[in-house]
Amino acid sequence: MPPADELANLRGIRLPPMETWFWADIGFAVALGLAAALLVALLLRLVRRPRKPSLQAEALAELAAAKALPVPERRAAQAALLRRIVRTVEGDDAARATGPAWAATLDRTLGVDLFERRSGRVLVDGLYARELSDDPTLDHELEAAVAKVGR
Repeated sequence: MPPADELANLRGIRLPPMETWFWADIGFAVALGLAAALLVALLLRLVRRPRKPSLQAEALAELAAAKALPVPERRAAQAALLRRIVRTVEGDDAARATGPAWAATLDRTLGVDLFERRSGRVLVDGLYARELSDDPTLDHELEAAVAKVGR
């Protein structure tokens, strides 16, 4: 005769014991260690990479180096530096300007009125004069104008 409760004879399912795979645990640890090492290496590279000097610092260093040159070469170096500054800040089209437009571009870029109305005019159209005067105030005003770049 069948038992009254058929469910009473059921036994629980026994699953075989789960075998831990030794290499799976080690593989996970190795992968985690490699990922951590890669992350640390990237962070160190980011922190310790050499910093490129700012436009302002680079320009001031070039102006200081140009002071040792004779007047015609100094003015030419200063004019070339001004072209690079304008090209970096405003782009190639602005750096191609000439004459009064170039003076206005320099004044606008550097935030001064040195090139249209004052002694900076020599850097706009006076570079080809026979005698360039040694004007220390122009050098100081140019340094002050370049010191404003990037602020």
